[in-house]
Amino acid sequence: MATKEKVYKAFAELIYSVVMADGEISEREKASIARIVNEHPIGTTIQEYIGGERKDISIVQSFLHTMDVCKEHGQDNEYSFLIDLTEQIAKVSEGMDDDGLLVEFVSSFKRKFHLN
Repeated sequence: MATKEKVYKAFAELIYSVVMADGEISEREKASIARIVNEHPIGTTIQEYIGGERKDISIVQSFLHTMDVCKEHGQDNEYSFLIDLTEQIAKVSEGMDDDGLLVEFVSSFKRKFHLN
């Protein structure tokens, strides 16, 4: 079973790939992300991804990895919050056009884990 820490790391990687869709993370995006994740344990993990060395992670790879980790972890009450968090950050991300990738991931994730 995957730990909660692995779930947070998978979502942090996903969020990183979403905000890196345009190749960079602006100061406005960093400030918005910090505000959105304020006082949640995942905030530290997300900040480590954003502040660290640039990673070559595609959005699709991140979606698949996140789904695999969450399948291994099993049902969790926090998934709704993490999906909402990902959607909020995507909205403030300057490089994330709505090409349907995020919408499809969210829809698939919600179906798999029976979320509203």
